[in-house]
Amino acid sequence: MSRTVLIVDDEAAQRQYMRRILEAESFRVLEAADFQEALAMQHNHIAEIGLLLIDLRLPSGNGYDLSQALLSREPHSKVLFVSGQTGAELRKFLDVPEVHFLQKPFQPEELLAHVKAVLQSPDPFADAASEY
Repeated sequence: MSRTVLIVDDEAAQRQYMRRILEAESFRVLEAADFQEALAMQHNHIAEIGLLLIDLRLPSGNGYDLSQALLSREPHSKVLFVSGQTGAELRKFLDVPEVHFLQKPFQPEELLAHVKAVLQSPDPFADAASEY
């Protein structure tokens, strides 16, 4: 399990907050502010990214679409979505099976608990590979 996390959030203060929490627990953290920066960061990063920590609302596209683009290149990464939004707009993303989500604002312990739980969750591709 890779302890590298790519945080994608358009709010610099949110990225810094999550970075400090994760680095205090010895995670390696990469940051991106938008869709294109996240794709470039993933492309330029040599080692495996264990977790994609993505805000659902981004200025250049939604976080779910970004996760699909990133996962198409690195399918074994896990995804944790965060968002401060609520209601119907949020539900359309969370109706997808196996979606991990943390509502903003959150406490450091909540973020760490979710990150660790997602990283320890089963890899959906592991079962498919063992069937062949």
